[in-house]
Amino acid sequence: MNQELKQKMHSIYGQLMQEKKLMQAWSKVKSNKGAGGIDNITIEEYTKHEETNTLALAKVMQDREYKPTAVKRVYIPKKNGEKRPLGIPVLNDRILQQAVKNAIEPFFEEKVFHKWSCGYRPNIGVERVLQNILWNIEIGYNHIYDCDIKRIFR
Repeated sequence: MNQELKQKMHSIYGQLMQEKKLMQAWSKVKSNKGAGGIDNITIEEYTKHEETNTLALAKVMQDREYKPTAVKRVYIPKKNGEKRPLGIPVLNDRILQQAVKNAIEPFFEEKVFHKWSCGYRPNIGVERVLQNILWNIEIGYNHIYDCDIKRIFR
């Protein structure tokens, strides 16, 4: 089991006010491509004024006036013919979400997650789960593993 945390994370919000951190987050959002949110601002449009946009976002954060925008709902087809709902945030929301992820992910990877925890972690997929299971079997553990991966592949 994980040990009790003795270290605290300080000023995540403070990191979200820094233009440098927001530009790093913007770079990641930009590289992921994707559609615009309900404001219909595309990545190409945002890029034309990315420095001004990022400075404005930093200012809103510094003034503590940021309010997230509703997401755009679209439905994408699944292999079985059904449709899956997908929410598309506006770019400023995606940038801030990415900035939060950038700020907290290293801490959680190092201090919180168990080494065998595989769900929703960067660069860890089904192969890693199977490696963990096979390794435990090889060293003599005969526990029952209960995994629900059915919905991953829908």
